[in-house]
Amino acid sequence: MSRRVAVVGAGITGLVAARELARAGWSVEVFERWPDVAGQASAFDVGSGVLVERYYHHLFRSDLEMVALHDELLPGELEWHRSSVGMFAKGRIWPFVTPRDLLAYSPVPGIDRVRLGLAMLSLARRRDWERMDEIGALEWLRKATGPRALDAVWTPLLLGKFGPDAERVPLAWLWSKLVLRRQKLGGSGAAREELGYPRRSFQAIAAALAQDIKRRGGVIRVDQEVLRVRRDADAFLLECAPPGAYRKPSGAAEVDSGRSSRSDVVLLTTPTGTTARLVEWSSEFRARLLDWRYRVAVVLLLELRHPFTTTYWLNNADRTVPFLGVIEHTNLVPPERYAARYLYVSNYVAADDGIVSMPTDQILARYVPALTRIVPRFDQRDVLRAWSFREEAAQPIPEIGNRRRILPFETPFPGVFLANTTQIYPEDRGTNYSVRLGRDAVSAIGRANPLTPRRGS
Repeated sequence: MSRRVAVVGAGITGLVAARELARAGWSVEVFERWPDVAGQASAFDVGSGVLVERYYHHLFRSDLEMVALHDELLPGELEWHRSSVGMFAKGRIWPFVTPRDLLAYSPVPGIDRVRLGLAMLSLARRRDWERMDEIGALEWLRKATGPRALDAVWTPLLLGKFGPDAERVPLAWLWSKLVLRRQKLGGSGAAREELGYPRRSFQAIAAALAQDIKRRGGVIRVDQEVLRVRRDADAFLLECAPPGAYRKPSGAAEVDSGRSSRSDVVLLTTPTGTTARLVEWSSEFRARLLDWRYRVAVVLLLELRHPFTTTYWLNNADRTVPFLGVIEHTNLVPPERYAARYLYVSNYVAADDGIVSMPTDQILARYVPALTRIVPRFDQRDVLRAWSFREEAAQPIPEIGNRRRILPFETPFPGVFLANTTQIYPEDRGTNYSVRLGRDAVSAIGRANPLTPRRGS
């Protein structure tokens, strides 16, 4: 009889791990709180079967893990489109793609633009990420680029992302964002950067993973939140919530004894705060879990009659604008595939920020003046529909010396394993690293619980 493994969470990490475990001969059961799979890569139908993600996504050419997964499960579905990047500063949009764009970026004085360019070249050549983990990003930028470049570019971006924690974000994190994730294969330049997007959204790869898990005998239980995991004789008992618990805050439902399940091994792909309450950890390990904090993603998605700009990814360097940036999906993916234009307005805030509980119409009203400043011809009457989405554990907050905070896959509770976005560092979140994370977690499970692989897996 195959050993049983329960995977808690049906995001990309959980689905990849479940598939690899099923291929290795495990009896797999996946539990997901929400009514569908994909986690932060989930999408919804905007009409006529057309899917749009709740949270914006794309791939770089260097995202080899996710590219290979598409080639395997959905050959021909992943497409590459020309990208464009801009910066809103001093009341206008500046192109921010090529070295020439940087030299023309007048919000930074001329000599400081040169310093900024040289600093980025210096950073790109570095590979000593562990040393950079001991240095604050803003501290290094202050010295390398000067206070004027820092104030015009980096401070608003890092404050927008991390708020009061910005000063403690390590240089290794910034290096990863600017350099490691954007490494090109074949030496292609930034001016010709292409980004990948699946023809049927990222939901399609999650659905393909789920289908393959089921084909291999696995079970996927959506709308089945796990509330507790505890030892029960020689197995683990997963106590679950009743249907519809996703409508309540995470962990708020009562246990439905009829939906409990038993397993020999458990893999938790949940954020650290959720993980901390699922198991009776030792006080020391629980403290390590709760030491991690997150910024909440609040994303406003607008369906528009007309394009907002001609830019795909527009960063905001104006501190009076109440959001981090705008991502115009239909400036990357051919707009003729959609009945309208789609624009994400992105924000990262503290959990107690009032915008987290604000209804969609109020968020839109709050943002309209700034959107009109960015594009004066913008008219709220061109908004056909609007949605807002929130992810409480969207952005783990790294701190100086962050590598020493990274949690192991194998927890102190024998038979319980952990895999979440805090373990991706120095890389940042992304579907590519979620694929790798799921496979690494399975390797850890396999080392602790060796099985004979199935033939033809």
